[in-house]
Amino acid sequence: MHCCTVNGLDNIDVGVSNTFPTEGSPVSTNSYTLCGQFSGSVTSGMEITIRCPPLQQAFRYVIVRSSSTTAEYMCLAEVAVYVESQYIIMVILTK
Repeated sequence: MHCCTVNGLDNIDVGVSNTFPTEGSPVSTNSYTLCGQFSGSVTSGMEITIRCPPLQQAFRYVIVRSSSTTAEYMCLAEVAVYVESQYIIMVILTK
């Protein structure tokens, strides 16, 4: 059982891809199209909204990645993805 906290969960990158990441392997930054970023410290109960620019193609997978080297697990309550006026909006809720 893993303790779920947001400690060390800072500086989030959000990307899109048509390739499913390999389970257990680190996701490299060149394996997806960067959609948006959140720079800063993440706190418990936080809502992070990332607005991605219009993309020229459709993608199947959303990748949420922390550039933190201290966090082993991401503990998120919810990730919602929707389109509004040609922009992809991603809302990330932390536990």
